[in-house]
Amino acid sequence: MSSLAVVGLAGFLGLGGIGDAPATAVDGRVGTATAAMGDQAAAAHPLRVLLITAHPDDETMFDMGRFKERGWDVSIALVTNGENGGVVEGIVADVDPLSGDDVLIEHDPAPGVWLTQPPAGPSIREIASHVALARQRRHEFLTSQALNGVTSVYFLSGLRSSDFEDSWDNGVKNWDTPLLEERLLQVAKRVQPDVIITLNPDETWAHRQHWGLARIVRQMYGKGEFDRPGEPPPTLYGIREHGWYDQSLVPEPGDVRFDRTAMSPVLGATYEDAWTKATSVYISQSSHPIWFGARVAAGLLPGYTDFDLIRRLDATGRPGLAAQFASQAPDSRAMAALPAKPRVVRLSRG
Repeated sequence: MSSLAVVGLAGFLGLGGIGDAPATAVDGRVGTATAAMGDQAAAAHPLRVLLITAHPDDETMFDMGRFKERGWDVSIALVTNGENGGVVEGIVADVDPLSGDDVLIEHDPAPGVWLTQPPAGPSIREIASHVALARQRRHEFLTSQALNGVTSVYFLSGLRSSDFEDSWDNGVKNWDTPLLEERLLQVAKRVQPDVIITLNPDETWAHRQHWGLARIVRQMYGKGEFDRPGEPPPTLYGIREHGWYDQSLVPEPGDVRFDRTAMSPVLGATYEDAWTKATSVYISQSSHPIWFGARVAAGLLPGYTDFDLIRRLDATGRPGLAAQFASQAPDSRAMAALPAKPRVVRLSRG
């Protein structure tokens, strides 16, 4: 999330359990795979998950510890480097939320802009350019993914010549969509995912590149572009941005939620604590738990509470995440077999 439009102050909405039933067919396409086929595929190998996100830290909107504790093979395709976001330098005291002012001090990369250790320093390094911010955010991203046990990271944009613009205002209109689709297909062919997770295509109040990317992925999925020869199609999910937007707390078809407060004996922590540890490396971003918490405390964001929320977008008939989590218990040996840091693949011009 390279930038944030501060949202309204509507109260936190309650959300009932909606379950993990298949959602409405994507572009009229309904898979014919049975649950048994999905079970057989899962039994043959650790579940393969492909996460497709727009910016470094987008993955923090869902708890990756649930995959790590089971030793699942997780890959992430990252479209931009988040180089046009702001650098968070501190917290403003006593902000009136009704004024519309932000509680965070953020500056665009420039000489004299310093990366600051939350919540009040020390200053770490100067972020004098957008390239410097891209490099910093890549570092934060890779550090976080090592904590998450991610197997592979695919960078779709270069550092010095970003192939896909990072922009809140422009959304995806300046992206080379055929090039993006080509690179996503390259990643999918390497990963052969059982589950594809992206952002929520219908949360049009969120970052334009979030739902814009999700719509591109959903269209590709609907055309069968992620199908694998001889195997059932992958399931497709969109992350709900409920911690950031009150509108995202309104239930949508296919929503499923998971308890953040539960203890994982394999992780040795609650899912919330595991999430906090992995997210705390994003010191340049407003998703850092301290920076994020300041906005929640000021009433600017609803904040995460006791659940993670994700939405199923496909109608393949395959078992969903809830069923997969239930059937594949956390496994300390499988988790120990994950790499210490992700393999990095660069699919970019520079």
